[in-house]
Amino acid sequence: MVQVWENVVKVLVCDDHPIVASAIAMMIEGTFDATIHITHDYQQARAMAAEQPDIGLCLLDIHIPGEDARAGIKALQAALPQARFLLFSGSAQEADLMMALDLEMHGFLPKSSTPQVVEAVVRLVLAGGVYLPSGIGELAMRNAKATHPTSSTVGAAATPVAHTSEAMYGTLTERQIMVLQQVSAGRSNKEIARELAISPATVKAHVAHVIALLGVSNRIEAAARARGLGLIDPG
Repeated sequence: MVQVWENVVKVLVCDDHPIVASAIAMMIEGTFDATIHITHDYQQARAMAAEQPDIGLCLLDIHIPGEDARAGIKALQAALPQARFLLFSGSAQEADLMMALDLEMHGFLPKSSTPQVVEAVVRLVLAGGVYLPSGIGELAMRNAKATHPTSSTVGAAATPVAHTSEAMYGTLTERQIMVLQQVSAGRSNKEIARELAISPATVKAHVAHVIALLGVSNRIEAAARARGLGLIDPG
């Protein structure tokens, strides 16, 4: 198993449902070399952050009854400036997605995500990447057009599209772009490994990261979405 961090990563999980929090903790512990700290509200989470200032990853439920999520998350960001933040929710309401964007979260996951997707997203986030659901780009564009209307419909749409593509490209490494280009050409992991002089396991990891990052289900969809965003050559 390839570890993203050289040392044991400390993970803070905050969810008001103990069963959900425990399930997430077990999933993380079963895959990563991690120490898990479980809390059930943002007050407990802040106290844990004070006790464990070297926490490296926070997985936070955005909907905790009686809690101001925005204030709670900002307080944790201030207390743990080096940590990576991943929000999860039982819903994917527009308000939740926009809050994730506004607070510059490193990831947003619906609770309906499969264990495979959760693992890929956590690896991506710990490696310095950002994961947001595929629909969030369109949502951001709609909000950008509503916030900054122009007299030209074409002009209003063009700027957000370019911005979304550039932002997405910035979260992909050069190697991941190369792997995506090979995937788009229809090559297998073994063929890509030979072409790029890396191991098939490394190719598999890159493909998993890209699938999670682009919010798609498989490598074919990843290649198609990357072409549509202009991240790779269409040929």
